[in-house]
Amino acid sequence: MIHLNDIYFFSILRKIPYENISKILRLDLDPHVRPRDSKTVLSEHQQFHFGGTCFSLVNLVIRSLAIEGIKAYAVKGEIQRKSFPHFFAVAELEDKQYLIDPGYLINTPLEISAHNETRQQNGIIDFIVSPDGNGYQLKTATNGQHKLRYHFKIEALDENIFMDYWIRSFDYMNAIVASRFIEDKFIYINGNYVQIRSKGNIEKYDHKDKALYYLKNYFGYDEELIEKANGLLRKHRISLK
Repeated sequence: MIHLNDIYFFSILRKIPYENISKILRLDLDPHVRPRDSKTVLSEHQQFHFGGTCFSLVNLVIRSLAIEGIKAYAVKGEIQRKSFPHFFAVAELEDKQYLIDPGYLINTPLEISAHNETRQQNGIIDFIVSPDGNGYQLKTATNGQHKLRYHFKIEALDENIFMDYWIRSFDYMNAIVASRFIEDKFIYINGNYVQIRSKGNIEKYDHKDKALYYLKNYFGYDEELIEKANGLLRKHRISLK
């Protein structure tokens, strides 16, 4: 019997950060060639410490599990107060379904149950999936505080529709975003804003130098690369007006 968590791919996925610098750097390309395939994601992770956003990482999950003979597909999550949806993967094995969501750093399978709440701990964050009467919901729990992340129904998204959303998503970036777990800490960066969560503590900063420090020291991105990405964001925000 195959155990999904035992597949070697997930030991690789756990090391891959969420970041959009690799996506920003492709803004000068034709929109239809901007998306990175799974081989490019893996090679750029090895070369440049890149990861990806939900689209490239979900695609990586789907392609990698297909090699193992496991069915997986993209699913849309509905986020309150946001105009653009979130995407993650669902894998099926032995009559069970599992949520894999690299966008929220759920990089190992979390079983989805139609009858019970299921939970996975990642660093200081608990991820909780539960039925809600009209599908399912994902919540996070940190230091005793619960937060709803999104609602979803288990409906496989057509590959062409997924690709259309992926191409459109390049127009929704307005800042460098990166997140990862390092030991017992969760690090989140959005523009100049930095949040570091550890057990019983939250540090928050809103300063360019602090964001640069964490991008350099905890993600491995040098200052020249970061400035290049910010320059492309400025250029393409102007071109979209």
